[in-house]
Amino acid sequence: MEAGLLMFFSQKKYSKNCLFLYHCIFTNPPAMAFSDFRQFSHTYKHITHPVYHKGTGPPVLVMHELPGMVPECIAFAERLVAAGFSVYLPLLFGRPNKQATAANLLRLCISREFYLFAKHKTSPIVAWLRDLCSHLHTLHGPENKGVGAIGMCLTGGFAIPLLVEPSLMAPVLSQPSLPANLSAAHKRALGYSQEELQAAKARVEAENLRIKAFRFSADKLAPKARIQTLQQYFGPALGYHELPSDQQAPHGKGCHAVFTIDFVDEPAHPTSLALEELIAFFRQRLM
Repeated sequence: MEAGLLMFFSQKKYSKNCLFLYHCIFTNPPAMAFSDFRQFSHTYKHITHPVYHKGTGPPVLVMHELPGMVPECIAFAERLVAAGFSVYLPLLFGRPNKQATAANLLRLCISREFYLFAKHKTSPIVAWLRDLCSHLHTLHGPENKGVGAIGMCLTGGFAIPLLVEPSLMAPVLSQPSLPANLSAAHKRALGYSQEELQAAKARVEAENLRIKAFRFSADKLAPKARIQTLQQYFGPALGYHELPSDQQAPHGKGCHAVFTIDFVDEPAHPTSLALEELIAFFRQRLM
């Protein structure tokens, strides 16, 4: 199966981002130490998921990508913990701190919690995430300024509809990839309802909030047209950081995951500079 998928994804007519997905499934590194993360379950209506927590300081919600809560995602969480935040990782599918599998993709495709192709409907999991934000705000007491949240890949755009929850004060989008790019209209679409988009815009304007967005320049899974749609809605409130795809290891122009699989922990590297900007944003809004 692995060899067959590699031959399929390597054909020139398929985007280099498809090779990224192949490597996500079959070439993840060994698991990291994970025992010092505490776990609890959160339930809202009919949805229940485990949540993993580590750190002290303002709460930051990290929503994992399509591969799942892979070791690189844990490493990203650890970097935020080291920067002084309480990090919360909800496990939306798969197993924590494990190599991604094709089964994760299958689970996602049949899940009723995610709308993969809808241009103007919000995935049901967003309501659960909003309730989790409210819970974290209450958990950290009345003195905390609010919650930060970053979505990546299939969760990349979720921070916008999460703004309906008043406790969310630092929304971040990284490589927003839903809805799937079936057409030019899908590439421009944001994947949530017009009502929630307008509510988010109204709150940003009323409270002078700021939004951060990150993306590699040649990322076809997270098209530039989607960022341009966000810029049209939110104007200067949206700070967009585009990273150069050229020469980006390990996937070159097919790179996609800014803070996890494609992150390079070297001073002055574009991904390291993006992490510095992200941490500065969270500190400014939450501390």
